[in-house]
Amino acid sequence: MKSIFDALKENLEVTMFFLATTFTAAGFIIKTIIDTFLENKRYRKEIKKAYWTEKLEAAKKTSEFYYEQLELLGLMIHQIDIQIKRGIVGPLSESTQSIIEKLAERTLNPKTLEHHHIHMFYEIDTTFFDKLNTESYSIFQEMEGLDFKDSDSEEVFNKKLKKYKELLLKMKTKHEEKKSKYKEHLEEIRNDLNKFAK
Repeated sequence: MKSIFDALKENLEVTMFFLATTFTAAGFIIKTIIDTFLENKRYRKEIKKAYWTEKLEAAKKTSEFYYEQLELLGLMIHQIDIQIKRGIVGPLSESTQSIIEKLAERTLNPKTLEHHHIHMFYEIDTTFFDKLNTESYSIFQEMEGLDFKDSDSEEVFNKKLKKYKELLLKMKTKHEEKKSKYKEHLEEIRNDLNKFAK
């Protein structure tokens, strides 16, 4: 009985067919392995790109959101400072109040809640910001509650003014705490994005 190798030696056409089929099958298997590897690599690259795109968008929206909150509080403090320097104490002017209300509307009721996506990527302590916001608005309400009347004696007026200035100083302190925390979070995000960009 002839071996397969002897049969292949005698029949050149069968030998060529066998070699061609073997190399085609081997090529197909290798190509499939390479394609699978490249496809997985491309897929991981696309996932990474989507991840970083979302992370960057979330960082931008969060930065805008907190920056507007800081601007709102800063604007209130600035306007109150100006009023005290002018000797006007009491409710804010209508134009200032209107600007503050517009900013407050944007920060308290944003059209989209995209800034919340940041919590998928970073541990941002919103309770700290919420606490500072609540304290700041309470101080502001207390300031508005100080009713300066034309009938106030000089002593009563000065007492109210002193309290008003103390409250303003407290509000400035809260604002600085908030800015400091915001900068801390922004630095963390910026460092992370810089690592990715390298």
